[in-house]
Amino acid sequence: MNRAERMRWWHDARFGMFIHWGLYSAGGLDCWIMHDMGIAADEYARRLVPRFTAANYDPDQWMAVAKSAGCRYVILTARHHDGYCLWDTDTTDHSAPRTTPRRDLIGEFVRAARKAKLRVGMYYSLLDWRYPAYIAGPRKDRKGWRELVDYVHAQVRELMTRYGRIDILWYDGAWRDQAGRWGYKPTHAQLAKAWRSKELNAMVRRLQPRIIINDRSFVEEDYGTPEQAVDWIEQVQRGKSSRPWELCDTIGDLWGDAPPDLNRKTPREAIHRLITCASRDGNFLLNIGPKADGGVRPWQRRFMARIGEWVLAHGQAIYGCGGEWNRPFSTGLAPWRATRKGNNLYLHLLRYPGTRPFSIARMHPYRITSARLLDTNQRLTIAREADCDRILGLPARSPDPIAPVIQLRLSP
Repeated sequence: MNRAERMRWWHDARFGMFIHWGLYSAGGLDCWIMHDMGIAADEYARRLVPRFTAANYDPDQWMAVAKSAGCRYVILTARHHDGYCLWDTDTTDHSAPRTTPRRDLIGEFVRAARKAKLRVGMYYSLLDWRYPAYIAGPRKDRKGWRELVDYVHAQVRELMTRYGRIDILWYDGAWRDQAGRWGYKPTHAQLAKAWRSKELNAMVRRLQPRIIINDRSFVEEDYGTPEQAVDWIEQVQRGKSSRPWELCDTIGDLWGDAPPDLNRKTPREAIHRLITCASRDGNFLLNIGPKADGGVRPWQRRFMARIGEWVLAHGQAIYGCGGEWNRPFSTGLAPWRATRKGNNLYLHLLRYPGTRPFSIARMHPYRITSARLLDTNQRLTIAREADCDRILGLPARSPDPIAPVIQLRLSP
């Protein structure tokens, strides 16, 4: 199966839910607490393992949150940088089934996602802070590094063979030690060689022929993964990149459960990012961070449900839509982002013009044959002028407080 066939569903989906959940969820300071607070591996496990209970873990409820937002796929952190595994691995006892939860949390997650008819993704970090060889690097500790890489390959094989079809493998953590203790700055190619990434991904594709793999093993694979920032989006806008891509983003600043993280986005901001991604032919992967017991905080449920209200009303302008060909409709100071599906062009009005007519410069080879306000099904008037098309008839008050949508029919 070629890349275009494997990725067709992914392009159509446009919107997914990321879930950061693991031992760090009991620490209250995000998934980097072990590294950033300088906690030794033994102390980290002693302190957090009893508190990571999964007592209220109900993945069906997680899927309900995803569907309430309009997400089409879900990706869970099977293992983050702290090395704690959510599945029943043969490689280490540092795992949920062999500590407090006493459950294969990944197996339950996969079954719930399939039941909810959501595509299934696994996040997997290549690095493991517990390994001295990772801190030393492949040149200083060659034997230890080989053991680390063998362990990584064995764990990925388990994830790819024990849970049926997996739709996405979302790597992370292939970079060097953040403190620079390796003594040199490796290139991406050197890092890919150190992790034996091409060999690893070839194994994954043999086991999961339909899988989609991101670029964070430092092999390009299927798609890019800008994080929390829109620089990749701007590159696409300027025509510098045409690779498939997905913006992964947080509701606040942090990924895991972190009650002090109060710098939260509004649903409006998240929806505008979803729109911008779709208008640039990209996907949006929005993260939640469940508590150590597995419950989702009520404010996160409300946040995702509010996004879903907008998506329910405007989903036809997101799902299955592309943006790569829409640049003439979304350049300069235009108050919209444009998405397109076939002969339908959708203008997402990020700044509502009210009753004033607004113009679409005729920088495109199409004829606009009709216009309607998607929110109310109200037909709008098109006035053709020498160098632009003017849209008239919008109501004085926006029918949607976040982003109403105009549907245009195009003719070549």
